[in-house]
This record gives sequence, structure tokens and C-alpha cells, in this order.
Amino acid sequence: MPKLKLTALAVSRLAAPEKGQVDYFDTSMPAFGVRVSLAGTRSYFVMTRIGGKVVRLTLGRAKVNDDDAGLPLKDAREKAGLWVELAARGIDPRQLKAEEKQVNTERAANTFHIVGERFMRQHVEVRLAATTQRDYKRALFGPDTVAWANRPVASITRANVRAALDTMVERGSAGGANNLLAHLSKFFNWCAEKDLLEIPPTDRIKPPGPKNVGERTLSEPEIKEVWQAFGAEGGAFCDLFKLLLLTGQRRGEVAGMCRGELSGLNGDRPMWEIPKDRTKNGRPHLIPLSAMVVKIIQGRPELGDAGLLFTNTGATPVSGFSKTKERVDGRISRNRVEAGEAPMLDWILHDLRRTMVTMMNERLRISPHVVEACVNHISGAAKAGVAGVYNKALYLEERKSAFDAWANFVGSLVAPKEVGNVVKLRG
Repeated sequence: MPKLKLTALAVSRLAAPEKGQVDYFDTSMPAFGVRVSLAGTRSYFVMTRIGGKVVRLTLGRAKVNDDDAGLPLKDAREKAGLWVELAARGIDPRQLKAEEKQVNTERAANTFHIVGERFMRQHVEVRLAATTQRDYKRALFGPDTVAWANRPVASITRANVRAALDTMVERGSAGGANNLLAHLSKFFNWCAEKDLLEIPPTDRIKPPGPKNVGERTLSEPEIKEVWQAFGAEGGAFCDLFKLLLLTGQRRGEVAGMCRGELSGLNGDRPMWEIPKDRTKNGRPHLIPLSAMVVKIIQGRPELGDAGLLFTNTGATPVSGFSKTKERVDGRISRNRVEAGEAPMLDWILHDLRRTMVTMMNERLRISPHVVEACVNHISGAAKAGVAGVYNKALYLEERKSAFDAWANFVGSLVAPKEVGNVVKLRG
């Protein structure tokens, strides 16, 4: 067997044999060498003893040119040394190679889309409300991550995640980028727990947009402004947005309202019951309805067989919240310009819920535990921790009075001639 001081240049200059193949052993590492085939292909190998027998182990195809695929000489020497060391410890490198190949095969099969569907089945759909499920579907299967669908989930890098977030920020959706990061972080952390990857690519990535600290509430004049803008919008979104303010429930809960959840609309105790699969905390929620809310509900047309109140198709709830909110903001802005007033501070639809909660507490003096019950919160002192285990009170009478008082208050702002004195509660 010929011997040669192997260098990258020497390996690249080796000529193909006239027949068969020839092995060149390295003078500086005698067990290591390169085989050249009749076609000129070069492959690194190492000779070692396994189970009492001398065997020849192929390390990989040699990289000859910079743009070639293959194993550089330096890496081949390191791999040869590692394999000789493993063999000396009684470990067959070929078995490790087979196991590594199996792992790589499994990783290739675990694409982002396939694992995303498994995550939805095993974690999201069995634990989270329908509205949250839709948020995860948008994050995992929407346009911002569609390019990852057929890639192994373990191949998604921090750079990939950052690029997706940056794209959203550049198109003016910094808040959406924050939400996408939150959902992807949960997903990739779950993947790490399932040993589908080692380090989540979302690890230590900070939200790209400013966080919404959740302190914005509308003032009394602003409530009147947005109400009038809702009326100018008309249609399903007019009534939907008004109910967001009057009931204080979440956007997805109101948008998904159906007639099967409503009872007693023609009586003195009208009620809306949101089933547990449509609430954020997975608990059913009862909302006593004020006369103002009942009037809006009874004015909604019936479309389709699903019983949805806010739908354009009859089968699914309305969509297009962002564009509708932009139109509402545009009307408010134009009205303020005409009146020579400063622009309204930025606000989001969730601020309607926050406004109700804040004003129920501060303006109407409704007891905090009743306000918490109105919005299905379980974090207040009356329901949190051990107290929540024993306190199963629904406070339905108190809630009915609270919602009636809130409707009266809103009515006094938006149509003062039609509403009597505002009821103030204490306790």
C-alpha cells in the first residue's frame, strides 16, 4: 500500500488508477488514509480493530474543491481519531453511524407542518379555548411561517425566526410579531420537551415590538366617539363592537355568539351562556344581559343554520377586524380634524373590555369580586388560590345589577335623552 503525506493539495492531485482502486495511507497518521476509485472519487478511511478483527471504516467522501460537498481533510483526521478511540473502548462507530442516520431520518420526517399538527392535537386542542386555538393555527400554518412547512422542525434557526418577525414589523404589524413570537416560543419549547430538537430557536429572542402594557382605557367623551363611529360603520361589526363595550367579553367570544347560547330574551332575566370550549380559562360563563344588549341582539338578522349572530356566510363568524377597526379610526380622525381637535390616542378593541372593568370599579363603585365575575376572571382575591376551591358563588344577581348599571352609564353618554339617571352600586 502506498504511503503519502496527506495534505489537501496532495489529495486533490491524486490521479485515478488505471483499474480498480488504490489506498494511500497517511505518513503522519498510519491508520488513516484516502481511497481513490477508477472514476477518480476520493474517500477517507481509517483502519482499526473491532472485536478482535482489523476493519476498514469509511469516514466519508473527500472534499477536493472549495465548492464541493464532502469532508475536509482536517475534519476527516479528527473523525478518524475519534473512531479509533471509540473502537478502543469497545464501541463500534458503525453502530453509532447507523443510529445517527436513523435520528436524521426521523428529524427529516418531523417537518414543521407535521409536528405543528401534532402539537395542535396533543396540546392546544385539549387544553385551550377555540379562540386561542385559532391564534395557534394562524401562527403555525399562516402566511408568516408557510415557508417552513416542509422543513424539519429541528432545522428552523434563530435567524429564520428573526426574519419572520422582522417581515411583520416592516409591514407595520409589530404587535402581531410579538404574538407570533409568543406562540412560536410555546411550540418550540414543546418540541424540545419531546426531544424533537435541542435548543428552541426562539430562545432569548426578545419581542420585536413594544409591549402593550394594558393600561389604555377610554374616557367618557371617547366612549361617545367610538360608539358614534361604530354606528357609522353599520352592519354586523357595528353591533359586534357595541357588544364588546356593553358586555366586556373577549372579541372571539362575542364574535362567536350564537342563538343557542341565549335564553330568556323576551323575559325579565335574559342570559348569555358561553360554553367552556369558547372561553379562555376553559370555564363556562354566564352573562346577564341588559335591555340595551337584548335590543341589539334581537335586531340581528338570522343567516344560515349555525345560529351565528355575527356572520356574513351563515357558517363562520365575521372576519376582517383589523380593516374594520382602521375604518372606525379613520372616521374618528376625520371628525377630530374637522373639529380642530388633537388626534385620539391609539387604542385597541381589547381596551373596550378594560374600559368597562375600570369604570365599573372606579365610576360605578361596583365591588371588585363582582366585576371579576362579570368578565370570567378567576385571579381576584375572592376566587384565586385556595379561596377559589371553596368559593363557587356565581354572583348572578350582583352581575345583573352591574351590567344594567354599566348599560345605563354608557347609554347616558351616547344617548342621554333616552336614558334616566345612572345607577351607582356600592358594596
